Amino acid sequence: MRGSQPLLELRQVVKVYGKGSAAVHALRGIDLKVWSGEFVALMGSSGSGKSTCLNILGCLDQPSSGQYLFQGVDVGRLSRTQRALVRRY
Repeated sequence: MRGSQPLLELRQVVKVYGKGSAAVHALRGIDLKVWSGEFVALMGSSGSGKSTCLNILGCLDQPSSGQYLFQGVDVGRLSRTQRALVRRY
């Protein structure tokens, strides 16, 4: 049975590397919900942002904008120590 909130949720997540004319948009407004017990596969061509997305979900990187929620908690507002605990989940 599905819980009341997703385990993981991305809301309009954007990741940009670099600035100005050298900026590379790795993710552009990604929305994703993953519920406890679900199996999910990220598929795409080389350079499509799969690793970037997983790095954000694993708390190894942060989005340039948007929200990453883990069990309803905004990961962007967590301390470094708290993010490490999310990685261990």
